Amino acid sequence: MTTGGTLASRLLAARFPRSDDELVIGALPARALAERFGTPCYVFDAAILRENLAAVREALGPRVGVLFALKANPNAAVAQLLHAGGAGAEVASAGEIHVALRAGIGGEAMQFAGPGKHGEDLRLALREGVLLNVESAAELEAIAAAAREAGVRARVALRVNPPASMTGSRMRMSGGSAKFGIDAGALEDVARRAEALDGVALEGLHTYAGTQTFDHEGWLANARWLVERARALDAALGRRLASLNFGGGFGVPVFDKDTPFDLAAAGEGLRALIDEDGADRRYHVELGRYLVAEAGVFLTRVTYLKESNGKRFAILDGGMNQHAAATGMGTVIRRAYPMVRATRLKAPAGEEGCQLGGPLCTPADVFPTAKGLELEQGELVAFLSSGAYGLTFSNVLFLGHPAPAEVLVDGEVAEVVRAAGRPEDALRGQRLPGEAG
Repeated sequence: MTTGGTLASRLLAARFPRSDDELVIGALPARALAERFGTPCYVFDAAILRENLAAVREALGPRVGVLFALKANPNAAVAQLLHAGGAGAEVASAGEIHVALRAGIGGEAMQFAGPGKHGEDLRLALREGVLLNVESAAELEAIAAAAREAGVRARVALRVNPPASMTGSRMRMSGGSAKFGIDAGALEDVARRAEALDGVALEGLHTYAGTQTFDHEGWLANARWLVERARALDAALGRRLASLNFGGGFGVPVFDKDTPFDLAAAGEGLRALIDEDGADRRYHVELGRYLVAEAGVFLTRVTYLKESNGKRFAILDGGMNQHAAATGMGTVIRRAYPMVRATRLKAPAGEEGCQLGGPLCTPADVFPTAKGLELEQGELVAFLSSGAYGLTFSNVLFLGHPAPAEVLVDGEVAEVVRAAGRPEDALRGQRLPGEAG
């Protein structure tokens, strides 16, 4: 990807090269997609999904299995496409196991992370043979009990909480006290307990230290730390652990000052580390945003324009209930997502621009905007880098608006892969007192 210009201009050049004055996704103009599927809607480019997975697999080498973290985009069609390219799945609920199964991913190609697995999560995972990444001693006991009840032997790995946070991560998930993983100092005791429990087979270790990591050296340092812990545990247990999962969290630029994660350098370092560790383990990384973010576009249209006390506002038909990340939910500083006027890419920026808001009656439903983004009524707006943490990250039930469709574009073929909702969906599952279930 080139480094000059805004992030939006770089994304257009690198990801949507067929675009001239109109955004073209795959081989289809954004205007035609919006007219066919309505707005707001999400559009995913199959070619970019394939390209991203192939780049990761080439960089990390054949000894590293890639797991698609479904939390980033739990769409079965997206997961199926990535599985066809060689990816397994990282899941975090029974629901995500069902999505992975629908995508054709078998339980042997799944790993389950999350600190609160219980009930149907465990029952389904055990039935399908999913590897469970254990997050606490108490969870280990619960898994063993569930496995004995089901008459199976649970495949487990121990998720380790490193003593220090990983550098270069926008959201750190390790170091000090954390709800994730087993503290490094308790690792050997929990491993010995796993070895002694009926119904449990300890296969390896797992870590996930942070997400949106832009420092490849910090990521590699955490990977080395995991290998060192594995070697120490090998010696303590008197056998080699069979698998290591290094986590993921490779950073994807979302704001203008973000710099791309150095995948080539990370891959070179990881391959060297694996060669040094030996030839008899399985290795994995789990990636969500890195595989799918830049493949997605959120299309929404200007419903109304208005002026208020000298400021110009554009009201969109899509809001925070459909793309919460673009409104800044989950961030400390609200910054503009990369966005473009989908049918006027070459139009110069204005002097003042518009404030963008969605249709919701809350002041939180506002999209931070780049300076000078002037819009017209009825105009189509495209939020780029929207393939991860889009619809399912958003508070879709808030105020009862229908969910947008999700569309997969593969060259000249576009298909709905999640149907658009309807206003009556606001009543789904509700019952009045006395009504039959």
